[in-house]
Parts: sequence; structure tokens; C-alpha cells
Amino acid sequence: MEARVQNNQSFTLKISLQKLVAYVYFFFNSVGLKGGLLYTNLLTPFLLIWIHKKGFIKKLVIPLLIIMPFSVIHYIMGVDLKTFIISHVLFFSSIVFVLAAYIYLANYKSLKPVMKSILVFNFVLVLIAIPFYFMDKPFQQLFWYTNKFTDQSKISRLSLFTFEASYYSLLLVPIVYYYLLKIGFYKSIQKKIQILALTLIPLILSMSFGIIGGTLIVFLLMIWFNRYLLVTNRKVFFILSSLLAITVLSLITLFLFFSDNILVARIGNIFTGTDTSYSGRTSESFQVAWEIASKKSIWFGSGLGQPKLLLPDIIEQHIRNNTLWHWKTGDTYRIPNTLAETLAIFGIIGLVVRLVIIFYLFVKTKVNTNYFRLSLFLFIFIYQFTGSYITNVVEYVIWVFAFTNVFPEFDVNGSTSKQKTLT
Repeated sequence: MEARVQNNQSFTLKISLQKLVAYVYFFFNSVGLKGGLLYTNLLTPFLLIWIHKKGFIKKLVIPLLIIMPFSVIHYIMGVDLKTFIISHVLFFSSIVFVLAAYIYLANYKSLKPVMKSILVFNFVLVLIAIPFYFMDKPFQQLFWYTNKFTDQSKISRLSLFTFEASYYSLLLVPIVYYYLLKIGFYKSIQKKIQILALTLIPLILSMSFGIIGGTLIVFLLMIWFNRYLLVTNRKVFFILSSLLAITVLSLITLFLFFSDNILVARIGNIFTGTDTSYSGRTSESFQVAWEIASKKSIWFGSGLGQPKLLLPDIIEQHIRNNTLWHWKTGDTYRIPNTLAETLAIFGIIGLVVRLVIIFYLFVKTKVNTNYFRLSLFLFIFIYQFTGSYITNVVEYVIWVFAFTNVFPEFDVNGSTSKQKTLT
């Protein structure tokens, strides 16, 4: 009996520790830190020890072997050594955290309670944050991120304790997708409404069009890929049809009756190509990345840390020509697009290597055999063309979710037979 109690206490401690790590990652990873530094960066030595104990330390050799030839070539071409070294340390720390996340997700079998805890705790924080929206700026900024929303206006967007609203909403993507897929397994309409509220309200308040737009695209793609279910399963047909109808009706209502609303104006700017944020994260990012890589080597790029040194002169030249004026944020510049930044740092060859690795892992891990993993893969594959940055651990964690079979209940061949276990 005593041994059993000890085992239970150990199990409880383990569960609490897992939740604590998840809470830090989701809610407090940048609290009190500056310059984009995260606690996951500071924990790198401890994560290395943990990875070694788990027997996965050799897995770090593969990404290092991929990066090393590029680093040697960049060093020979000439780099700012201090920036080069610091950027390598940060890049390595991101790799370490991603490997630790993979080990965690692949081996920890009780993710459902963690997902539920994060969902509920996040919504509690949202309820706390709402009154702060109506307070003066210093208090409002504790939970809300204010930035330029259209050419004529600014708006405060929910970010909680993260440094940016889009970063916060990207964190929520695995939680949102998990529960949106799980809604189909609930019998209670009331429970469906509760889950929709807990997942969608924070996402809507963040007003991240990259995340919301990407999610809508994934929703349509998943309907197309699984269109046979619309014929064979009335329940799925009703759920998908209802969500699609609500989305279409909401958009029509916005444009017909709230045409002067800044939200509608932002959507209109995106479709007309005049939205500076969208163009800056897409076509202009690749334009600037190409110019940066060309200054060193279009095939191998400029090297880690070098774009931020080369970017100011390029942007200033564009500003003098009355283009890309919106890129400047304070005294710093950055490329707000993962693929474009990959092009700037590692050139065309590096960009091809990245895409080859993604497609290899898609086939190797059989992503298409699981609804959850496929939806996340589609989202993050699309999103990398429109935002993020090369050391964004949140993006890589979504890739890890996509390449790890964490929720087999969503398997394409076994999901129907396991529906009862989810209710």
C-alpha cells in the first residue's frame, strides 16, 4: 500500500511538472525578458541534460550537419563575427527546444488533460483581460497589443503575456484545432457551444488575420479532402455545413451592414492588395530577402544574423524611393516571413533543403493518415509563406505536432471506431 501511494505521488508530481512546463511555454515564455529572448532559450543547458538522459542527444547531429556547410561558406565569404556567433547560439537553442518538444510529445501519453487545462486557463486570462481593454494605455498593454491596423487607424488586439498578438494566436493553433476536431464527437449541443466559445473567442480577439485566414483555408481544404464524408455521414455533413454557412453569412453581414468598420476595411485592403501588413509579410519579404541574399550569395545566402545588418541600407533605399516605408519599426528591421528569411540567410539552396525536409517528413511520418496532424500541417505550411521568423519555436512546435502521432483517435482509418471513447 505504501509503495502504491508513493507511485501515485510520483505520478501526480510528474503530471504537475508537465503542466508547469506547458504553462510557461504557452503563457509566460517572454514575461520580463527583452529583445525576443525566451525562457526556452535560457533553459537550453538543462534541456540538453534532459535530452541526454532520454538518450536522444545524437539526434542533434543531423541538424548540425545540415547547418555546418552553410556556416563554413558564410564565414569564408565574410560575416560580422559577433552577430554570427550570437545568432548561431540562438538558432542552436531553438533546435534544442524543438527536439525536447518532440521527445515530450512522442512519449508523454496524457496530453488531453494538459490541453484541457491550457484551454480553460487561457479563457480565464481572457476574461481577466477584457476589463483592461477599457483602461488607460499602461494598464491596457498588460494584456493587449496595439499596432497599426489599417492605413487610417490603430486597434488593440489580445496578446495576454506574449509580446505580440499574432504570436499569441499562433500559440493557440494546436489547442484550437484539437477542440474544433473534437467537437464532432460531442453529443451535447451545449458542450459544443461551450468549446466553440473557449476556442474561438480568444482567437477572434487577437484579430490575427494570418491565423484566422489560414484556418479558414485549412477548413475548406479539409472539407475537400474528406468530401466523401459529406455523403456517408449526416453528422459530419451537418457540422461542416453549419460552420460554412455561419462563416459565409458573417462575412456577408459585415460587408453589407458594417462597411465602414475597420475590420471590414482591413479585409478589403487585403483583397485589393493595399494592406501594408499583408504585402510586407508576403511579396515584399521575398523581394527584400532576394536583395539581401544577392549581396553575398543568392545560392547560399548571407549567413545567420547578417540580414539585420544588411537590411537597413536596403530598406532606407526603398524609403527614399517611397516604397517599403512601413517596414521600419523603431530603429530595427526584420523580415516577417520564415521562408523569405530562410532565403536571405541560406539562399536558394537552403530554401530548397527546408522544403525537401518538410515533404520528406510528411511522407515519412504519414501525416495524411490523421485529421489533426494533416490540418496542422496544412496550416503551418501555408502560414510559413505569410509570416513568422526562422527561430520561432512556436512555429516549429506546430511542425512537431504535425509529424508526431500524438492523438491517434483522429486517425483517418480508426477515428470512426473510436468516437465513443472521446465523448
